Amino acid sequence: MEEKIEIRVDNGDFERIKSRIKRGDYLKDIPALERTLLLLRYRYLSEKVADLEKRLGEMKEHWNSLLEFERMAREDKEFMMEFRRALSEENHRLEEKVRNVEDSD
Repeated sequence: MEEKIEIRVDNGDFERIKSRIKRGDYLKDIPALERTLLLLRYRYLSEKVADLEKRLGEMKEHWNSLLEFERMAREDKEFMMEFRRALSEENHRLEEKVRNVEDSD
């Protein structure tokens, strides 16, 4: 059974491999070609790992900002509820004063 491997290379490496194929010397040194392919595969996988680690770092930063936003929203909600309670109490006191003034007239 034939195994197929997809290898992604940059243009410089591709041109170097293509020129070796055109010259026909790739058949002369199969172990070197295999090492080259393994090296290219390792480089590709290393780049993928680096990209994934970078994306993971970005996702962690976004997650931390969302947690911070949630914390701030909770604090803001508590502040606003306390402010609303204090405002309501002040409103009741003022209404009581108005009633007292109206009753005394």
